[in-house]
Amino acid sequence: MSDTALNAGDVRETPIVFPCDGDSLVGIVHRPKNPLEYGLVTIVAGGPQYRAGVGRGMVNTARFLADRGVAVLRFDYRGLGDSGGDFLGFEHIAQDIEAAVSLLQREVPEVKKVVLWGGCDAASGAMIHSWKIPGAKSLVLGNPWVTTHETHAAAMKQHYLSRLREPSFWRKLFRLDYDLLAYARAGLKKAGLRVARIVRSPSDEAANVGADNFVDSMLAGLERYEGPVLFLVSGQSVASREFDELINQDERWRAACGRPLHKRVDFPAADQTFSDKNSRERVNQTILDWILELTR
Repeated sequence: MSDTALNAGDVRETPIVFPCDGDSLVGIVHRPKNPLEYGLVTIVAGGPQYRAGVGRGMVNTARFLADRGVAVLRFDYRGLGDSGGDFLGFEHIAQDIEAAVSLLQREVPEVKKVVLWGGCDAASGAMIHSWKIPGAKSLVLGNPWVTTHETHAAAMKQHYLSRLREPSFWRKLFRLDYDLLAYARAGLKKAGLRVARIVRSPSDEAANVGADNFVDSMLAGLERYEGPVLFLVSGQSVASREFDELINQDERWRAACGRPLHKRVDFPAADQTFSDKNSRERVNQTILDWILELTR
């Protein structure tokens, strides 16, 4: 553990570097004075994110939980933030998560069990890999990323149909706030892509087989995972609509998500990242309540 640490009341925040398959990962351990037996590891979403999360949301959550006795590790997996190695995407972060879980339990020995928390494709990665990580005893998943051609099309149709019922849509339309020409060009482009898929040769199709296989891996991982799972679902997110569409369409998904140990909490006013203050506070409290329930 580094000698450099920040003290906030009874919580100690310590920067740390730890190994993962020959590379170095960077994280921050939030250690309460009297940690509970359940700790939490945050997993960042892919792309231009790192351990501070979307708009410092992960920092806010970690400090909220640590102030209430939950030890937390925020870390960058390989290829993101300050960590070394190549960025391979959420489909390939099993070793990173396992290294993080082990690190938290080593640095905070009071932590016997670990909850994994992540949104979007971090939730997807947790679903794929957690069944094979011994210390990961529970999952908290925000708006899992399940985008395929079918779910995206269905979600967007639902989104635009709902917009037709909103007065704000018609006010903007009559004020000419929408660039109808741009929408028309985008529609023609999509139509062209559909035609291209229709006339594509079998060899071209073969090259694209497996593009959506990560969704199958998510389902297989969730089915094999034996711990309790908390789903946090936003009402103002296209990704969450796609997730619901997938559940509605597929009996195996419905069964996997509806198991007795699993729970779902909806946030009707929240966006994909729970970015507004009220949604963030509700998410933090919901995660804390979940962890406290696990400890009983």
